[in-house]
Amino acid sequence: MMQSAKVMPRNYKRKTATRYSLEDLKKAIDDVKTKKLTIGKAAETYNVPKTTIFDHLKKTVVKLPRTGRKPLFTDKQETELVDYIIKCSKLYYGLTIKKIRQIAYQYAQKNKLTHNFDQVKQVAGKDWYYNFMKRHPSLSLRTPEATSLNRITAFNETEVGVFYSNLKTIQDQHHIQPDKIFNVDETGISTVQRNQKIVAVRGQKQVGKATSAERGCTTTVVCAFSAGGQYIPPFFIFKRKRMNPLLLKGSNPNMVGAVSDSGWINESLFVDWLHHFISYAKPSKEDPVLLILDNHESHISLDAYSLCREHGIIMLTLPPHTSHRLQPLDLTYFGPIKTAYNQECENHMADRFGQPITQYDIVELFTNAFNRCSNLQKAASGFRSAGIYPLRPIEFDTIEPNLSQSNALTIMNPSQTIDTITQLTNNQETEVQQVSNADTTAVTQVHSVEDFNNQGSDTVLADSFSENLHEVHLSDIIELPVIPPKVSKRNIRKRKSTILTSTPIKEQLEEKENRKKTKAEESKEKQKKIINKESQIKRLKCSDKGPLKEVKRVLKNFNNIKEFNDPSQNTKKKGNKRNEDFFCIFCEDKYIDPPVEDWIMCYVCGKWAHENCTDGQSTSA
Repeated sequence: MMQSAKVMPRNYKRKTATRYSLEDLKKAIDDVKTKKLTIGKAAETYNVPKTTIFDHLKKTVVKLPRTGRKPLFTDKQETELVDYIIKCSKLYYGLTIKKIRQIAYQYAQKNKLTHNFDQVKQVAGKDWYYNFMKRHPSLSLRTPEATSLNRITAFNETEVGVFYSNLKTIQDQHHIQPDKIFNVDETGISTVQRNQKIVAVRGQKQVGKATSAERGCTTTVVCAFSAGGQYIPPFFIFKRKRMNPLLLKGSNPNMVGAVSDSGWINESLFVDWLHHFISYAKPSKEDPVLLILDNHESHISLDAYSLCREHGIIMLTLPPHTSHRLQPLDLTYFGPIKTAYNQECENHMADRFGQPITQYDIVELFTNAFNRCSNLQKAASGFRSAGIYPLRPIEFDTIEPNLSQSNALTIMNPSQTIDTITQLTNNQETEVQQVSNADTTAVTQVHSVEDFNNQGSDTVLADSFSENLHEVHLSDIIELPVIPPKVSKRNIRKRKSTILTSTPIKEQLEEKENRKKTKAEESKEKQKKIINKESQIKRLKCSDKGPLKEVKRVLKNFNNIKEFNDPSQNTKKKGNKRNEDFFCIFCEDKYIDPPVEDWIMCYVCGKWAHENCTDGQSTSA
């Protein structure tokens, strides 16, 4: 019978240990270099293999040799792979485990390395991946945060530099202290919580947990804090038509609520929030306050500008699509408080079986999370992480690699390599000796230890150049991801970081306000026209005798129209004589059959007239 192949266990534990220590190895090498002992005597004295002593004579750093199977790639090749993984993660195109295994397979194939990778799936093994991660502890498996292409491209040195330049200008003029530097932003909370992991039966396919509904109702919360740790009481915006005091049940006494049709903030509600902000921040023209906010349309209005100028509030906007890196609230506050809010929702659902979370419960649950999470450390850390206070602009060289520059994975020119090798071998031909094996006979070919030390570096250099001659670099196999510049067909004015309370902005806001008024007037005129048309149609359909069908006004062919349209046929219903003559009630001309002109009948009195004689008059009045 055939014996089944033995599979090496994944967590293999070595059964034997190294017979010598690092100290013994160092002493043996020192004795050989100082000519106290030969390599053979040193091996016997310190119980170190002769080949190990011989190998370490040409190394500057002495360390214990690796045990177990040797890695497939060299240290240099693995360093290239690590650099590529790190650069891809910084470019927002990080590699998954499967992708790294595919790249490792391609790398081994191109360099013609002997490996036992899966030839069918063309990927490296899982054991290789786990050992690779152990050898490089600087790498770890992370869950990435979804980042849109707009955020990736907008966060650049030029746009961010404008923001820090505006911030420096404000600080140079006003010297604002940290307790007067505020950041404001909105976030949404839902009546449906995001559940945490629970303990359940192992192997069960689906595990559920109760929530209020399939889709929740979103409520906007406007939050603000200062670099000094002061928190402005939250401002809630509910998706409703009318405000109910019960919505603020369980809140702090200084919290405020409002309503909007969409549940989101608008220009008028932002002005209301500014009044709320002024009552707690206490700004003035003598002691101004800096308010940092994003470029949302609701924040930019003439009313907000006038209110801020009147009370000494300086509004500075962030560059578009950069709040994930420059907004203090997004950096250190919204994450923890949403986690705490979800925990409060879970506790609420667990304590009240069968009762859903409604709008009347949101404020109380959020207040508990707000009181627990709001502290000085989060506020100060948010401004420090964004580089706002203390003012420390983000250095892009240490964060994002410059794609315009050459890659860090340098590629050696093959022609230069060959020239260097030939020149080196010609100059050192008499000195360099090939070491074929590590036994005693190979050692005797070196005349002295000093000669070996002088020749060792040249031998290693020549061997490395010969290896590089046939080596395929990782940059030759796969390139770094590069996002092409976005080309827009529409001529859209690009927004930048601006000081909203500066004088040039006032003119733009006035123009914007005038355009809004003009647009509102045009919409009112259109609405009036629509209402007038609807009223005319209603008048035509209704009369004193009750609702009638729409009367046909143009009678072009009397022969094809039946008794309602034919005056002679219409007399039969009224019992008049058949040969009765008909006259126009305006010009008193007699009806002639067939008619020369178009005639119409008044549906009130039943008499006839020329259509031209009526001049578009209505009988409904």
